[in-house]
Amino acid sequence: MKSSGKTTQPQAADTLAGAGNWSPENLALIGTRLKEISGSKPATTTVAVFDFDNTCIFRDVGQAVFRYQLLQLRYRLTPEQLAAILPTMQGDLAGRPMEAVISTLMHAYRQLWPLIASRKPQEARLLPEYRLFTALLLWFTDKARKDERLGPRYVLPFMGKLLAGYSRAELRRFAAEVVTTAMAEPLIEETLRLDAPEPLGRIEASYPLGLHAHQEMQALMQRLQQQEIDCYVISASTEWLVEEAAQLLDFPVTADHIFGIRVGLNDQDQLTTQDPDSYPLTFREGKAEIIRRFIDGTPVLVAGDADTDFEMLTLPGVALRLLINRNQSGLISTLYRDPRILLQGLDLRTGRFRPFRESLG
Repeated sequence: MKSSGKTTQPQAADTLAGAGNWSPENLALIGTRLKEISGSKPATTTVAVFDFDNTCIFRDVGQAVFRYQLLQLRYRLTPEQLAAILPTMQGDLAGRPMEAVISTLMHAYRQLWPLIASRKPQEARLLPEYRLFTALLLWFTDKARKDERLGPRYVLPFMGKLLAGYSRAELRRFAAEVVTTAMAEPLIEETLRLDAPEPLGRIEASYPLGLHAHQEMQALMQRLQQQEIDCYVISASTEWLVEEAAQLLDFPVTADHIFGIRVGLNDQDQLTTQDPDSYPLTFREGKAEIIRRFIDGTPVLVAGDADTDFEMLTLPGVALRLLINRNQSGLISTLYRDPRILLQGLDLRTGRFRPFRESLG
């Protein structure tokens, strides 16, 4: 269980007013309610809880690591470990036979594995199986997330288990490498296309480049810390990746206040392909469970952007509910007109706040 020690910041003038492109309405309401909270002297510890990906930052750390690991073939899990975490169900995935998807993936990975295991990924990328494996695993993960039988509850732990063999210290260094690389990339989307062996046929899958912190969210955390409101992060990315990313991107939140997807660890402190004991999946109701079980305090602010944050954003008794508007459909869109919600607009082309509730791009 993580500790609940405070991270204090020096007292300063309001850090929000000059920070970025808040909606003026949101800025005013946040300021007013934080002053009310400060004056009320609550009997219990007050906390603020943030999603990380696409809330504190533009883009997704877990997805950035997934595609970087994929394209660079930075794997340590054996073919047997990969086979054990792939689905065994029958039927189709997005119109392709699941059995053919899995067997093709495994054949390609087994061909690549000797060079991957020898730490020669550059040579492995010269093999014809490289293009097949990368395009198909990217496609598989995208389609599995949208599949009713699999969905995020399968894909989120799966992405963490692909990091099996890394120690937590190694994983933090890897995360720093990925974040540094992504911050230098343009905010564009790239697509992999491949004519896979039949019966799979044409495979196409896209992934985003680029990543940056929202200065407005950094300033909000700083303001909360000045007011002695503890900040926590609950993410649907692998926990140890978010810990490193938050530190590298200068968010004032300590590692013991960050919760994310976990996998089992072995005696060498290395990630495995096993699930952790007695720990919720940090997705939807799992995020609310983390607050109840592991955070010692009453949330006065909750911030998120997607379906995965719905239960957290609708917890009873929260004074400030901040929703980053990414023009999404689905469950989260039902909150866009909820009067309890502070909806914050983005320019989705630049990934920056804009001073409106509505988003562009």
